[in-house]
Amino acid sequence: MKRSRVEFTKPMKKTHTILIPSMLDFHFPLLKYAFLSGGYKCDVIGVNEYSRSQMINAGWEYSNNDVCFPCNLIIGQFICALKSGKYDTAKTALLLPQTGGGCRACNYIMLLRKALLKAGLQNVPVVSLNVSGVEKHSGFSITPKMVLTACAAIYYSDLLLYLYNELSPYELKKGETLDKVRLWNSRLSRLFEHGKAADPISMCVIFRKICESFATINCDKSRSVKKVAVTGELYIKFCALGNGETEKYLRDLGCHIYMSGFVPYIMYLTDSCTNDDNIYGRKTLAGVGAKVLIAYMKTLWCKMNSALVQNGFEPMEDYRSLKSYGENFGCLGETMGDGWLIGAEMCSALKNGCKGVVMLLPFGCLVSHTCARGIIKRIKKLYPDSIITAVDHDSGTADVNIKNRIKMTLDFMDNNIIKHNKN
Repeated sequence: MKRSRVEFTKPMKKTHTILIPSMLDFHFPLLKYAFLSGGYKCDVIGVNEYSRSQMINAGWEYSNNDVCFPCNLIIGQFICALKSGKYDTAKTALLLPQTGGGCRACNYIMLLRKALLKAGLQNVPVVSLNVSGVEKHSGFSITPKMVLTACAAIYYSDLLLYLYNELSPYELKKGETLDKVRLWNSRLSRLFEHGKAADPISMCVIFRKICESFATINCDKSRSVKKVAVTGELYIKFCALGNGETEKYLRDLGCHIYMSGFVPYIMYLTDSCTNDDNIYGRKTLAGVGAKVLIAYMKTLWCKMNSALVQNGFEPMEDYRSLKSYGENFGCLGETMGDGWLIGAEMCSALKNGCKGVVMLLPFGCLVSHTCARGIIKRIKKLYPDSIITAVDHDSGTADVNIKNRIKMTLDFMDNNIIKHNKN
């Protein structure tokens, strides 16, 4: 007999806390205010609340080891949190993002419910976060205020991440850049709590203030630092839990990390509607709406870049440029998973001075392997001196293997520089 899902009802909005899995380490501390602005109670599971092995084992125990690594970790996080005693399971709901595409991890909501049933937690509602109508709940809806707050949170987080990566390898006082990031996260949290940071005018003012604040950090730009791009599947790229703290390891080695933010990914997802319309020669309401949203996001991106340039920083790559890179080696209709965006990010990084690229991928992910590994040969033709290394992450991947692959990439970069200087 088929078991009906537990619905998140309207009364639950007042009584239940929605648990959000750790997915975007730099973004979720601010993104949670989008849900708070909609009147929901929510809590983001901290990346260090439970050990990585504990979450992996829980994911194995209550699902299976054939699922993709991001799904394994998300299920493991939820099970660990619900069994920790920290939350009243009678007043707790879970949130799982779904794009509705072909990516397996976006379609594992039923597997999560099956895991809850196996763990004796079948009465915990699972809310699907989607904009495509994949699944609906009477007590959960996305309001315009939530969208604006989420948009602002993503932009602020992208800006902070960019400035952190740009300045931390060169700072004279170690840890000063990270302290600034924490300071601004605290300030922005207070602004969101009072509803004063989500409108476009406030955003432009805050962009300028953030850039002015980071411009006061004393740096030594004459340092010899390796510039390494980090790209790949969204979850593994942005979540330390997924990538085994790869970014921290690169920073500890003194590398300058070049990484595209989350805003381009949102624009890429939104733009898939217009790309499909162009490919199939049609005009849809979704495509028209996507154009309006992308225009708004491009305007904010320009304002953010203006604030960076005015304070002596290099601007971030805009979406139009990324899209042009994507057209060089594939079809813009390739939008399953991270699609053409992975290759576009690699081209952007190599064009902007990176000599090495570390691609972080979940092992066995067909989409990532096609869209990432499948275009390495073509990108190598465009940038013959580049060093591109794909690093697979899985439940059983040893940290030492990951670090060895990264060290090998850095060593090859050194060898290329030596050869180039001899020539």
